[in-house]
Amino acid sequence: MNRITSTPSPEPARIARAAIWGGAMLFAVWALLAGFAVAALGAVGAMVLAGLLPLYTRVSGIVMPRGLATGILVYCLCAFGLGEAGGFYRDVALWDTALHALASAVLALVGVALALLPTAGAAPRTAPWILGLLGVGFAALVGAAWEMFEFGIDALFGTNAQRSGLPDTMGDIAANIAGATYGAIAAQRRLWRGTRLPLSGLLVRFLARNRVIYGDWTGRLFAPHNGPHAGLKAPPRRKTRP
Repeated sequence: MNRITSTPSPEPARIARAAIWGGAMLFAVWALLAGFAVAALGAVGAMVLAGLLPLYTRVSGIVMPRGLATGILVYCLCAFGLGEAGGFYRDVALWDTALHALASAVLALVGVALALLPTAGAAPRTAPWILGLLGVGFAALVGAAWEMFEFGIDALFGTNAQRSGLPDTMGDIAANIAGATYGAIAAQRRLWRGTRLPLSGLLVRFLARNRVIYGDWTGRLFAPHNGPHAGLKAPPRRKTRP
């Protein structure tokens, strides 16, 4: 059976990560000295949020995929730095939509990883689409909570996080569902067919690096699901007395 391989992080990737973190620090210092307090706060906040991931690993022992913290840093810089301080939400079409879709795709992969916990990383006995549905549901739940958060801060502090109100919220929800659907499909195709769609490697690397909770993960493709009783053994037939 084919293995679900994942290419290790090469040296250029480490250099790129170091450059991104160094650039974020230099940008924060420059923005602070230049008097752009909002931009400086956005850069510092992005680094703090990204730094929480390695901290969580140290506390819990759950190892995250390489590059995920840097990816979160870039995402937060695009959201807080370019989006809010740089005005990209206002001036660049689909900037907010793209960020919502990307975040939901990653959250769907997280949902699939959570759905594999009961089997410890072994192939589930349900059809692949059920695993995908759980991933989409998890991403949609987080997305809905975020929209409630935006509504709450607008109501309490008079901010304009939701901008155009209902149209903005509905557009965000549509982007969330679209991104989550992609993430679920990417996870299914990687686990059952070995197709390397973008972002799907995060799921494979997470399963492989956390044997303590995914002890039955083999790194091999899941077998095709052949019906409602796939993978289940029939119970022994009892002998009946005449």
